[in-house]
Amino acid sequence: MSGKRYLGLLGTTIVLALWQLVGMTGVLGPAIAAPVAIIEGLAHDGTAFYGTHLPVTLTSAGVGYFWGNAAAIACAALVLTVPALEKLVLQIGIASACIPLIAIAPILAACFNGPATSAIMAAVSVFFATLVGTVNGLRRADPAGEDLVRAYGGGRVLVLRKVQFLSALPYILTSLKIAVPAALLGTVIGEFMGQERGLGAALVVAQQSSEVVRAWGITLVCSLLAGLAFALVAGVERLVTPWAPSTSGGIA
Repeated sequence: MSGKRYLGLLGTTIVLALWQLVGMTGVLGPAIAAPVAIIEGLAHDGTAFYGTHLPVTLTSAGVGYFWGNAAAIACAALVLTVPALEKLVLQIGIASACIPLIAIAPILAACFNGPATSAIMAAVSVFFATLVGTVNGLRRADPAGEDLVRAYGGGRVLVLRKVQFLSALPYILTSLKIAVPAALLGTVIGEFMGQERGLGAALVVAQQSSEVVRAWGITLVCSLLAGLAFALVAGVERLVTPWAPSTSGGIA
């Protein structure tokens, strides 16, 4: 194990120890639950509790993640094939990123039922990052490859399909990684709006009932879900684009 990993492990241990101490003593008030108590609460709630709420959140997040990213990639392709629409598409993307989720959630909840609201919130959450990352990747295509396709009579669509999309694939996958926690956050916020099931709805009930340990447990489960999904997409990225070991800078 390298020195950096030792330092990381040491830092994590210190943070957990301090967290446990603060939670046990209550020096910062009753809202801080100790890690041991959170783990015990998770074990107590078990599948009876999370088996009711977890599938609802995962379904809404998955649907929103798929459609939000699909719309972003399609809009990015539209920008490259019809440059006149670039300003309009990017303005829509910026608007989706600038509007606070908590502000549009009540409006969506009034127009749609619970799961649909959460899915739309997830889609809105992922749209902008994937749009920008995909456009950036498409524009980094090799000009020589584009010229070759055009020399054989190919138009913009063929250039997009044969050259630009292959070049943009690492950037698209990096964007999809970034979109994972955003989709989950959007879903949970959507579930705040009067839903009966879902991790967001359960979190609201726990807060209203002053169930501090359960609220921390739900938060921990959401964090673990985001981390696992992020790691899954990262694994797909390494498998599909082994020639691109690092593309984190492609979103900027």
